[in-house]
Amino acid sequence: MQILFLMADGFEETEFVTPFDYLQRAGFEVALASVSGKAEVVGTHGLKIQTDFALSGADTAAFDGVLLPGGGTGVRNLKASADVEKVICDFNDEDKWIFAICAAPLVLSKAGILVDRTVTCFPGCEAELVCNKFVEDRVVVDGNIVTSRGAGTAEEFAFECIAQLGGRELAEKIRKQVVAR
Repeated sequence: MQILFLMADGFEETEFVTPFDYLQRAGFEVALASVSGKAEVVGTHGLKIQTDFALSGADTAAFDGVLLPGGGTGVRNLKASADVEKVICDFNDEDKWIFAICAAPLVLSKAGILVDRTVTCFPGCEAELVCNKFVEDRVVVDGNIVTSRGAGTAEEFAFECIAQLGGRELAEKIRKQVVAR
């Protein structure tokens, strides 16, 4: 399975690194798409990441899922991209996996795909969500969409992504490998 990460300047590092690492450990192929088109994106705390390709004009059809890390500035940059919205809507229309953490569910909300969903997000962002139901659970799965609260839930989020993609047994295997709680 192939997972596409949508990367924008201002991403929250923990919300990127943890799912990226754990998904790769689980055997999934991960690709990083630059929303700005620049080869390098910079996280909210200065971490520089080399992306694999620019999102604009990229063929994303081969991917089985898309992941959006949070971070205030990163999410603003994701929300400002028509390419991001198109990918999200296309993936949702095809019932592919959509993973969003922290404030990133706001990007899904802007795309209009949460109106009949139960979701969670970073505390305080829920006022902007247009969804069926907001809950304060640390990780929420509703159909093909998985949402989570923030950097402190990144590990649980990553394990849930793995469980949805490859099963609970695989998620537990990775949990044991990294000595997670």
